[in-house]
Amino acid sequence: MADLSPQLESYLDHLRASGAAGSTLRGYRTDLLQLQRWMQGAGVPLEAADTAVLRRYAAYLGTLRYAPATASRKLSAMRGAYAWLFARDLVPRDPAAVVPGPKQRRTLPATFKPSELDQLLDPPVGDDPRGLRDRALLELLYGSGLRASEACTLRVRDVDRGRRQIRVTGKGDKQRMVPLGGAAEQALDRYLARGRPALDRGLADRLFLSVRGRPLQPSDVRRTLERSLSRQGLASRSPHALRHSFATHLLEGGADLLSIQEMLGHASVATTQVYTHVSVRHLKTAHAHAHPRAR
Repeated sequence: MADLSPQLESYLDHLRASGAAGSTLRGYRTDLLQLQRWMQGAGVPLEAADTAVLRRYAAYLGTLRYAPATASRKLSAMRGAYAWLFARDLVPRDPAAVVPGPKQRRTLPATFKPSELDQLLDPPVGDDPRGLRDRALLELLYGSGLRASEACTLRVRDVDRGRRQIRVTGKGDKQRMVPLGGAAEQALDRYLARGRPALDRGLADRLFLSVRGRPLQPSDVRRTLERSLSRQGLASRSPHALRHSFATHLLEGGADLLSIQEMLGHASVATTQVYTHVSVRHLKTAHAHAHPRAR
């Protein structure tokens, strides 16, 4: 892979020191390398770019037919880099500040019906260590609303049985405490008593281990869910659908948006508000039953 210019490398170092997630840093490196190659091809030095040049680059990205979220991230990497370089007098102007990003179509998260979750999570698993692990993992993803990456970084000591809560390290290494529901607690108890000891090879202190005793990766979580869905004859979905279901079912059950935001680890309640759209059918039903002029 080609090397980034020292200026752009310094910007990534700044993001790393600010606590940016590894996935964000990898994505931004790819994006900035793409920007750098395009500018080299256009014969424009990094410090000489003006707004017209960067608008041409944005138009070029449009011809590649990226998903709106991907194109938005690439332009965000460009804008962030130039703002940082300008603030440190490494470029004479900030030409990226007024380059607009693509309009993003807001899509509603996929969720499970409660009956599907019963079908997925209720079948007995016996004493097979991997089965006990898989059940505890899926119960935790749905019961506490974790991202797959967050479940993979959990350590045994993060589970506070006395307070029925878990300490979760989310994006940007920010920590939050999340309640541990009854079904997830019981599944974790069985896994910790009879599953994890059989998987433990002394190689890692992570909560969820592979059959070789190594920490699970997000790709392992996806395969675990796919395997369980296929076994029950359910449609394929990503682990994030369990997190979306957690938030949607909490909202439909009467939980307030700020509490859901805290449990999900969203930096802004605006991110959490998408679930108000997911639950609009439930809200219409509640209105029809509760409002005196709706009947």
